[in-house]
Amino acid sequence: MKHTLIPILLGKKKWHLWLISVISAIALTLPTVAAMQFLLEGKITTNYLITGFVSAVLAASIVSGLLIYLLKTLHQLHQHNQHLNAIIDVCPVPIAVFKDTGQLIRLNPQFTKSFGYTHEDITTISDWWLKAYPEEHYRTSVIASWNNHLNDCAINQSSFVPLDLKIHCKNQAVKSIIATTTPLDKGVSGSQLLVLFDVSEKAILFDALTESRNILQSIIETIPMRIFWKDKNSRYIGCNSNFARDAGFNNVNEIIGKYDDDLAWQARADYYRAIDLEVMQLGVPKASYEELEKTADGHEMILKSSKIPLRQNSGEVIGVLGIYEDITQIKKSEAEQIINRERLNFALKGANDGLWDWNLDTNEVYYSPRWKSMLGYRDDELGNTLDTWSSLVDPKDSAATLAHAQSYINGDCASFETEFRMKHKDGHWVDILSRAKLALDVNGVVLKPQRLIGTHVDISHLKSVESELRKKEGYQRALLDNFPFMVWLKDLESRFLSVNKVHANNFGENNPESLVGKTDFDYSPIEIAENYRKDDLSVLQTRQPKSVEETYVDTKGNQHWIETFKAPVTDQDGNLLGTVGFARDISDRKKIETELQIAATAFESQEGMIVTDAYSNILKINHSFTRITGFTADEAVGKKMKLLKSGVHDAAFYKEMWDSIQSQGSWQGEIWNKRKCGEIYPEWLTITAVKNRDNIVTHYVGTMIDITARKSIEERVHHLAHYDPLTDLPNRTLLTDRLHQALAQVRRD
Repeated sequence: MKHTLIPILLGKKKWHLWLISVISAIALTLPTVAAMQFLLEGKITTNYLITGFVSAVLAASIVSGLLIYLLKTLHQLHQHNQHLNAIIDVCPVPIAVFKDTGQLIRLNPQFTKSFGYTHEDITTISDWWLKAYPEEHYRTSVIASWNNHLNDCAINQSSFVPLDLKIHCKNQAVKSIIATTTPLDKGVSGSQLLVLFDVSEKAILFDALTESRNILQSIIETIPMRIFWKDKNSRYIGCNSNFARDAGFNNVNEIIGKYDDDLAWQARADYYRAIDLEVMQLGVPKASYEELEKTADGHEMILKSSKIPLRQNSGEVIGVLGIYEDITQIKKSEAEQIINRERLNFALKGANDGLWDWNLDTNEVYYSPRWKSMLGYRDDELGNTLDTWSSLVDPKDSAATLAHAQSYINGDCASFETEFRMKHKDGHWVDILSRAKLALDVNGVVLKPQRLIGTHVDISHLKSVESELRKKEGYQRALLDNFPFMVWLKDLESRFLSVNKVHANNFGENNPESLVGKTDFDYSPIEIAENYRKDDLSVLQTRQPKSVEETYVDTKGNQHWIETFKAPVTDQDGNLLGTVGFARDISDRKKIETELQIAATAFESQEGMIVTDAYSNILKINHSFTRITGFTADEAVGKKMKLLKSGVHDAAFYKEMWDSIQSQGSWQGEIWNKRKCGEIYPEWLTITAVKNRDNIVTHYVGTMIDITARKSIEERVHHLAHYDPLTDLPNRTLLTDRLHQALAQVRRD
């Protein structure tokens, strides 16, 4: 545009433009006026020309003003478009500009970089819809939402609400974007600015995080346990719905921020805080302990609880995680197992069972009121046809049940007894045990028409108990198999009822079930097996636990020392059921004990012995040390070795001694020390440095021998060798020795 007329005109001053306009107007007006007058009157007058001149000047002034305003407006618009285009081009967000008619005006470089489409690929908004959203149903939905948002903006004079969309790129990749638009000035361009924010990576991360969070929350909510977690101040920061219900809340968010003092069990708040603090301070779990608790509605529960420290990635404890399960029913089931079985047997024989009578010829079936009430229905709510049963039975059980019934009717099996599930009126499933027989006359002949008569028993509770027992057995098996030592359970005849994997492996078996029903005589030498049986009988007879240290021989013939604990097992009435035992290998401990006994015996030898730390602080002495020096353990332990320093030796002596210890690891030699009484005496001292695996000195061990008597004998021998025994005068040997010493001194001088 710099080569067009507009910049040239904008470069002129206002009066220049006015003058140009006036001159142009006069140049055009006066000839026209003169021509008009001449044609009309046949002459040209001055007044007429002056009037034309004035009119031309006025018109030129008005036109020049409008021209100047128009030029400025066009220039501003041009600059605005340049700025807008520059912003669009450098913007790191994909941008497209469409006319209101749908024609594409421009795409910025980031648009092409992100989606691959160029101006040649997209010329109209329709091209964009087809390429970005190739799936017709989705494209229709996007266009409808887009137009609805545009209409809302127009009606409410509001901003466009961004849309979350999936765009197909030119390379067939699909990206998640947030799309928005805004109208540009319709008075100038009549166009729409389309802005697309690429959030694909964030969407992937968000989806992954959401999925992970949902899975975790689903697991927490699905686990049939109560789960909660607290911060370091024992304040609740999360839980599952089961726990919230126990606390008296319908929503898990209601419990966040509360303390145990705020909940139904506030009377035990101090107890719970103490356990929280113990777990967090020690940094170790407190697992599988039982406790009694009341829920918000006053219901008492027996709980099996565990608490685990919560840690950051750095290992810092930031709170505590708690898990507990209501084992009240399990406890009651264990306590009433025999009674429940008797009740079940009675119920099977009693009139409380649901009765049904199936006419095989007409397919009519009579269902007793109890049969119907077992499923939540009144007597008049269900019809007496086979379709009633078919509509309520679990589809997965229907075919197998009918096939079993037909097999019994045909005489292929001796009885009809089966289990299946039926839908209760309120929607849950009821476990049913069904038994039936063909109706016979007094002679045992099948009646005509054939009728199959049977009963229904609701065994849902029994199924629940069995499930809980299986779960408990699973927990017990997991617990036993994770003990790092042998665990077993025996009956009164010392037959194995259950063992853990460690015990089975020690007997050469991979599967613990392989030992069930067997005894120690099947795996151990007869002498050892008899000792095991003797211990079992002792525990059963005395009803007291017993702990012994004994040996056993493994499958490879190696003998081991084990520490065994055995205890009686009784039922709730105190009747003996068998024994339970635990055993761990203590062979290494026995070896260490033996070595310690030998070391202790050696330590209490006739030689004085002393042990110090790396800084020469006395840690231990023996009796011979006390006999030689006079210092007792109370007087010596904790003191430095300089306790015995006599002052006879100079610093060079001790330096040489310690240099030898540090370089060679030991030193021995004659040294003069001082007893407790102050007497200076000679001793033969050996010092040895004790080092750890890193070759760092941790202790020093010293042995000392009092050589006072030996020194006295040496002096006596020396005296006899150099002095006359009768006169006590120096003899020739001493004279020769002194003479040699004097001559040597003279030579040195």
